[in-house]
Amino acid sequence: MSISSLAGNSLPSRPRIIVPLEVYYFDTDAGGVVHNIAYLRMVEIARSHLAATLGWSLEEMGRTGLVPVVARTEIDYLKPARLGDHLAVSAELVRMEKVRFLIRFEIVSASQTDLLFIRCIQTMVTVQLPGGRPQRVPSAWRDAYPQLVTA
Repeated sequence: MSISSLAGNSLPSRPRIIVPLEVYYFDTDAGGVVHNIAYLRMVEIARSHLAATLGWSLEEMGRTGLVPVVARTEIDYLKPARLGDHLAVSAELVRMEKVRFLIRFEIVSASQTDLLFIRCIQTMVTVQLPGGRPQRVPSAWRDAYPQLVTA
C-alpha cells in the first residue's frame, strides 16, 4: 500500500484541529497540578485526531502498517493547569520534509484562550511496520499543503 493513497478524501484547507479536554484527577500530582506526562498524553490525543482529520486514522495505520513515529519532542511548560480545568489542545501540521514532518501543539484554557499552559513541537518520521523502514510523507499532504514542504 502506498502512503500516497492515505488521504484520498478532500483535506481541510488548514491542517489544524482543536481538541477539548478536561483535567482529571489522574492527570495531576498531590497538589492538583497537571504533571508533565499528562501533557504528553494530551498531545498524543490531539495528534491522533489531527492524523485522522488528514486521512490517516488509527484504523488506516493498522491496516497498512504505515505509522508516524515520534522522533523528537520539544515542550515548554509555561503555566500549570490544574484539576478540573477545561483545556483546548491545538495540533497543526507546520512543516514537511521527505520522510519527516513537524506538528506544533498548544494547550490553552478553553475559556481564556490567551492563557497558554504549554507549547510543543514534535518531529515525526513516517515508517512501515514491521521493520520500521522510513517512508515518504503522504503525497496527498504534500499536494494539499505545498507551502509546508521544505525539502
